[in-house]
Amino acid sequence: MIIKQLFNQIYMKTICLLLSSLLLMSCNVTHNKKHTQNFKKDFKFDAYCSCLLEGYGNKNLTSQMTLIDKSFYSPVINSVLYDELREIGIEEAKIMKKDSIKSITIASEALTGKKIQLHCLNFYNSKKLDSITKVNYRKWKNIKNIDSIINAKNPGF
Repeated sequence: MIIKQLFNQIYMKTICLLLSSLLLMSCNVTHNKKHTQNFKKDFKFDAYCSCLLEGYGNKNLTSQMTLIDKSFYSPVINSVLYDELREIGIEEAKIMKKDSIKSITIASEALTGKKIQLHCLNFYNSKKLDSITKVNYRKWKNIKNIDSIINAKNPGF
């Protein structure tokens, strides 16, 4: 009788431990799926925002924009891929500057200068950004402990 009770206790503890482990693993998978579900759309939008902010190239202006409009910052993607996104914006700003200089020689005075909104909108819809997004999506899917990285860079998120 005692052996049977002891066996039942051990059996129940083992089952509880297994169920708890399964529950924890399934929560983790679901949480990671949540982060990857909208990745492509979110990454492209963040790249668009980076294009705008770097394109304006005015710290006072961009500081005001980010204070007023919170869509310029995505805590999830920016926590992990901030450097990549900033580099995208910097590269697009260089292209805008070259286009602006080129426009001086080929367009009327009224049409010369940077066309930041138009450039960034075209970039958002480009195959170039689609391919950059694919590369970063592969990186994103392979990141281990993504939740801990996000939480470390955004306490209280």
